Amino acid sequence: MPSYTTGDIRNVLLVGHGGCGKTTLADAMLFASGTVTRKGSVLDGSSFSDFEKEEKEHGHSIYSSILHIDHQGKRINLIDTPGSPDLLGQAIACLPAVETVAVVVNAQAGIEVVTRRAMEIAKSLNLPRAIIINKIDLPELKLEALVKQLQETFGGECLPINLPSGKGKTVTECLLNNAGESDFDTIRRAHAAILDQIVELDENLMEKYLGGEEPNYAALHAPFEMAMDQSHLVPILFTDAKAGVGITELLDAIAKHFPSPEEGNPRPFLSYHGGGATEGQPQEETEFTYKADANKPLLAHVFKVTTDPFVGKLAVFRIHQGKCTGQSQIYLGHNKKSIKLGHLFHLQGKEHREATEIIAGDIGAVAKIEEIHTNDVLHDDHALDSVHLRPLTFPTPMYGLAVTPKARGDEQKISVQLAKIAEEDPTFHWSTDRQTHEVVINGLGELHLRLVLEKLKNRGLQVDTKPPKIAYRETITAKADGHHRHKKQTGGAGQFGEVFLRVEPRERGAGFEFINEVFGGAIPGQFIPAVEKGVRDLLEQGAIAGYPLQDILVAVTDGKHHPVDSKEVAFRAAGKYAFKDAVQKAKPVLLEPIVTMEITVPEDKMGAITGDLSGKRGRIISSEVMPGGMAVIKATAPLAEVMQYQSQLKSVTGGQGSFVMELDHYEATPPHVQQQIAAQYKPKAEEE
Repeated sequence: MPSYTTGDIRNVLLVGHGGCGKTTLADAMLFASGTVTRKGSVLDGSSFSDFEKEEKEHGHSIYSSILHIDHQGKRINLIDTPGSPDLLGQAIACLPAVETVAVVVNAQAGIEVVTRRAMEIAKSLNLPRAIIINKIDLPELKLEALVKQLQETFGGECLPINLPSGKGKTVTECLLNNAGESDFDTIRRAHAAILDQIVELDENLMEKYLGGEEPNYAALHAPFEMAMDQSHLVPILFTDAKAGVGITELLDAIAKHFPSPEEGNPRPFLSYHGGGATEGQPQEETEFTYKADANKPLLAHVFKVTTDPFVGKLAVFRIHQGKCTGQSQIYLGHNKKSIKLGHLFHLQGKEHREATEIIAGDIGAVAKIEEIHTNDVLHDDHALDSVHLRPLTFPTPMYGLAVTPKARGDEQKISVQLAKIAEEDPTFHWSTDRQTHEVVINGLGELHLRLVLEKLKNRGLQVDTKPPKIAYRETITAKADGHHRHKKQTGGAGQFGEVFLRVEPRERGAGFEFINEVFGGAIPGQFIPAVEKGVRDLLEQGAIAGYPLQDILVAVTDGKHHPVDSKEVAFRAAGKYAFKDAVQKAKPVLLEPIVTMEITVPEDKMGAITGDLSGKRGRIISSEVMPGGMAVIKATAPLAEVMQYQSQLKSVTGGQGSFVMELDHYEATPPHVQQQIAAQYKPKAEEE
């Protein structure tokens, strides 16, 4: 058994914009706690967190990594995540594994794109947050202005629980201490502000405090933790990870004040009722309440899967209830067959330290079980068969490339590796284009896909790429009727099927609906599914430019059949071409993806950026000047116009700009754009 209990565990996710020093901070925490005897460094490739080949080559985090620290009798599980907006999916995937999200802020750069996103996502998932202001040693800092900016942006509940002193050479605690000097503000004022915020949640404590009694740690822990849980308090801490300033104080704060698995807000698990989770039966979901108790039945969630060169497939999980050992027999969801876990591990970066038992609240890993996948729920009681985590919302991967292997015969190998990468990365998708038979990979941006290609290369596979593909869609704007008679006679039994149908546009995002309005047996019931199959064939292929059709209602209204020659294949063909006939009469349009963009640039570049976006058919939603001479511009634009925006923004701002974009909606392309794209479409000739 481990030497710690569930109440001793602290699970913390480090997130923040690239360059804020998260990995240096993680290495400093390992060293300051005595967990390691040498301090890792990103610069020389010795970081305990950034250990993958690609990370050492690039000098920054690309994957999430799990570390653990023992401090003051507490087990701190630390998850370090990459800071590029293109790699945000790595951080989001780890959110169900922690009680606290620690957002690291570069003291000089201030609030950046990922800072905002991380704070917003954590709050939306009801996760307690903390802010760590790092790099307080940098020259010409305006830390007081930064704290004010954080409070204006994220709320007055963002309050320092320590303050820098001696020009950033040390930090002074101000939660349990009310004396001393700091580089800005006074310890007494900061102490009063934090206590005023905390005691609001405890009437007895407030009464004593207002009566002049100074609360001690024992009196403050529960209301402090409650304030974090309720987003009534977001503690701010200061560090200089490179010099080790504030690191011990940060570890102390995590151990003393951050919520344990017993205290934190529970993760949103759901359970199916009614028809269960089997296909075709009605399902009703209700919230499932678990208890962070090692003596309850096992409930664990797999939040990360990776491929290790030595142990093979490695599944990383967080136990929310119960415990497991290497001898444990567990179930995956509804599977009736049990699986023996075998060897269990605690992770320390690339090191796998064998564990005899993993308890509720802890994070562990299991190797070489191919059946386990990301987002699986592991349990040891069939009463938990239908329990699952509420799905997370990830950014939509919109940036695409068509890839072909350089070496003949590597197609299957590439497919295998892409499938593995997709399982490791929730924001990477790949597919085979049904029209061109090209393999298309999709990610969050240029950097994201470049890293995927590097991973393929490191696994011995090289590919050629084509310019990015845009995920256009097609739809209709009017009602129309369609008809087709499929008749074929080849000497023996023939083929006959005739279909009349109607199409109607649906609201954007409503999807496809197929209904049967045939009466009197004009089309026998056994052939209606074949008609729908034919319609769905065209849905995938498109009718005007080869892109999938969406948001259409199709109603089969009439038809004819032959007692001998009518077959499923005949009605499938008739359905497809009747649908095509109707779509071409229904004023079809091409839809293009529209993205929302948040662009952070120097204030003097605002005019150039807004003008450039207007020239790209963009719409400016808002612009805001931030402290420190930076500005944030929010806009929407067609994805086709901003596919190469990374390099364009770098050129305009001299590398000082950053942006993040997400799919917002689809809307009709201008007529001239539709004509250009449709003119390039050359459908393959197909036999009816």
